[in-house]
Amino acid sequence: MSKSNADKKARRKRRLASRNERWLSDKAHAEVEGVARIANVIIPRGWVFDAETSTGDVISWHYPPSGVDIDDEAVEPVTRIWLTNPAEPHVLLAGSVEGDGGQYTFGVDELFARLDAIEAHRAQLGAAGT
Repeated sequence: MSKSNADKKARRKRRLASRNERWLSDKAHAEVEGVARIANVIIPRGWVFDAETSTGDVISWHYPPSGVDIDDEAVEPVTRIWLTNPAEPHVLLAGSVEGDGGQYTFGVDELFARLDAIEAHRAQLGAAGT
């Protein structure tokens, strides 16, 4: 390869690398990294990405061992973690009903510290919930 071809190739490589670094904004990079940080911890523990409840604004995972078979749509059937902001994960416990205190917001490190307790939660449904 001639020197001019090698120079062209090197310039192109630098240009592409620079473009790829700017492809997403700094905020978008931070959000992707925040989501990846959480996913990399919870997925190996058995959490499953929930495409059905995830949207462009919300990312959700559920914990299958916490699931309950229930006909009442007002009752959350499975414990889930959901994000609108990767720095503030939300937890919704299986068996909870909107407004009953079964939803929590944590910092990421606090979420990680509480994962054992979150995963151990099982719904205690009374006669009204079964």
